[in-house]
Amino acid sequence: MLKTSVVQTTIKRETWASRIGFIFAAASWSIGLGNIWRFPYITGQYGGAAFLLVYLAVAVVMGIPLMIVEYHLGRESQSSPIAGNIKLTKNKIWQLGGIFGFIGGLMIFSYYVMIIGWVLRYTVSFLTGTFRGQSMEAISLWFDSLYTNTGVTLIYEIIILAVLGVIVARGLVKGVEAVSKIAMPAMVVLFAGLAIYALTLPGATEGLAFYLKPDFSKLSFKAVIAAIGQVFLSIGVGQGASWVYGSYLKKDDDIPSDISKVVIMDTGFAFLAGLVIFPAAFAVGVQPDAGFGLLFKTMPSVFATMPGGSIIGIIFFLGTLIAALTSAIAFTEFLSSSIMDTFKMDRSKDRVKATWISIAVTFVLSLFSVMACGPMAGVKWFGMDMFSFFDVVSANIFLILSGLIMCLFVGWGIGFKKFKEQVNEGANRIKVENWWEPLLKFVVPAIIIINLIAANFF
Repeated sequence: MLKTSVVQTTIKRETWASRIGFIFAAASWSIGLGNIWRFPYITGQYGGAAFLLVYLAVAVVMGIPLMIVEYHLGRESQSSPIAGNIKLTKNKIWQLGGIFGFIGGLMIFSYYVMIIGWVLRYTVSFLTGTFRGQSMEAISLWFDSLYTNTGVTLIYEIIILAVLGVIVARGLVKGVEAVSKIAMPAMVVLFAGLAIYALTLPGATEGLAFYLKPDFSKLSFKAVIAAIGQVFLSIGVGQGASWVYGSYLKKDDDIPSDISKVVIMDTGFAFLAGLVIFPAAFAVGVQPDAGFGLLFKTMPSVFATMPGGSIIGIIFFLGTLIAALTSAIAFTEFLSSSIMDTFKMDRSKDRVKATWISIAVTFVLSLFSVMACGPMAGVKWFGMDMFSFFDVVSANIFLILSGLIMCLFVGWGIGFKKFKEQVNEGANRIKVENWWEPLLKFVVPAIIIINLIAANFF
C-alpha cells in the first residue's frame, strides 16, 4: 500500500487553483508583443475597421475552435504536447502535431527572450532619461547599436531568464497563476491609462481615423492572409503552451466558455494597444511603421518629443515588458513541463530542476539569434540569418502544421462525436455543437492550408 501511495504522488499533476486564475493565465499567455506592435499596424495598413471585421471573423471561425481543440487535447492527455500525443494515439502522423508544436514553440521562445531583453533595456533607458530630447534619427541609431551589441543583449536576456526561472520554479499555483492574476489587470490598467492620455493629445483624431475608419478598398486576399497569420501568432495556436495550460484543467472545467473569453480578451488588448499607438504617433506627426521599427524606433521617438514623454515612455515599456514576460512564463512552463513529462520526473520534487534545465536550453538556443544580430550576421541558413530563419520557419511552417494536424486529429482521428462529448464535459452556456463538425473537418483545415501555401510561396 505504501508503494502504491508513493507512485500516485509521483504521477499527480497540478491543477489551476481557480477559474479566474486560469483565464488570466491563458489570456496573459496569448497577449504578447504581437498584440502591441503587429496588430495595430496591420489594422491600419489594411483598412482600419474594415480589417478589424475580417480579423474578428477569422478569430471566431478559426481562432476559437483551434484554441478549444488545443486546450482540450491538453486536458485529455494530462501531459505536454509530445508525451500527450503519444498517450492519445499510436498513429505516427497524428503524433507529429505535438512534435511540430514543441519545435515551433521552442524556436520562438529562443529568440523571444532576446527581444524581451531589448524591451527591458528600453524600460531602463526611459527610467534614466536616456531618450529625453533625442531625435528619431538618434534613437534609430541607438537601437541599431543595441541590436548588434551582443554583450549588452546577453546581460538583459540573462536577467529575463533568471526572473522566468524564479517564477516558474515556484510552481503552477504559487508561480504562474499568482503572477498572472497580478500581471493581467496591471497590463490592462497601464494601457487603458495610456489610451486615455493619447486620445487627449492634439491631432489624436487623425491617428484614430487612420486606425479605425473603414476603408474597404484596402481589403484584399493579402489582407485576409494577414488576418489568418495574426490570429495564429496572437492567440498562440500550435506553440505548445496552450496544450500545457490545458493539461492543468480538471474534467469539469468549462473549456468552450473560458477559451472564448481568452480570445476576446486577447483581441480587446490588441485593439487597446492601437488606441495608444496611433493617436500618440499622429499627434507628433510620426507615421507608424511596421515590425521592430514601431516598437523600438517610432514609439520611443514619439515619447521623446511629447510633453511628459519620459513618464509616458516608462509606462508604455513597462506595460509592454509585463505583456512579454507573461507570454514568456507560459513558454517556460511549456518547456519545463515537457521535460518533466518526457523523462517521467516527479513534479513535486523535480520542478525546480526541470525549470532551470529549460532555462539553460533556451539560453543556449537563443545564442543563435543573438549572434545573428552581431558577429554572425553574415552566416546564412537558406538565405536568411539565424534569427530570421528561426522566426520564419517557426511561424510559417511548424505552427501552421501543428494547428492543422491537431484540427484534423479531433475531426478525423479521434472522431468528432467523441471530441464533442469530451470537450463539452463541464461546458455550460457555450458548447461545441453538431455544426462544428464540417468546421473542424473541412473549413478550418482549408483556411490553414491556404495560409500555409500563401505564407511560403507568395
